[in-house]
Amino acid sequence: MTSMKWLYCTAVASALATLAMLAPSAASTTPSYIEAVPDELTKSYGEDITKRAFSDELTEKRKTLIKDTLTREQKCPAEPKFVLRDVHPYQVAPTDVAWVERYEIACRGTVHRAALMILDDGKIEAMPLLAGSTIADPTLQVDAATIVTAAALAREAKECNQATITDTELTDKPQAGRPWKERWSVNTCGDVQKVDVVFTPSAQGGTDISATQP
Repeated sequence: MTSMKWLYCTAVASALATLAMLAPSAASTTPSYIEAVPDELTKSYGEDITKRAFSDELTEKRKTLIKDTLTREQKCPAEPKFVLRDVHPYQVAPTDVAWVERYEIACRGTVHRAALMILDDGKIEAMPLLAGSTIADPTLQVDAATIVTAAALAREAKECNQATITDTELTDKPQAGRPWKERWSVNTCGDVQKVDVVFTPSAQGGTDISATQP
């Protein structure tokens, strides 16, 4: 009996020691460049989706997306280092499984980029969002882009019908439910114009957008 008890205790001790050695390994499955907190994603989509988002599965997609959105003027390395700083669920419909990721990239200084990750038929696809530090969600970005480019083209002295948003900057620290301001850069046929964009959440739902000259 004593021998059986000793064998049982030895087996338990061995199992606990094995688990102790495995614990750091399990934690290390999250790549070191991910500094975002997973809580919001877990609450919205559960642990399985969160584990995929916070694993190495999307690393190459992220690297490719980031490199494709950088320009020569930013003088970035061929393989720029980056940090995944924020992850937030984004749902247009209740059945959607999508989230916004925001990155900080080491170039000549710090460059900001963002992506919309969409789960479709088991696969996760990455779509680039506007460059810069805008906190507008993807739908607001589309709505604001129409207003901002129209404002920039209206101010252009020469004849021009092409406008591209090249950067966004958050100028006012936002408070929940309160208006916030951003400054967007727009290339209109070679001229870079600055446009101030004010986002005003409405009590009735939605967000009002206005564009003014700095």
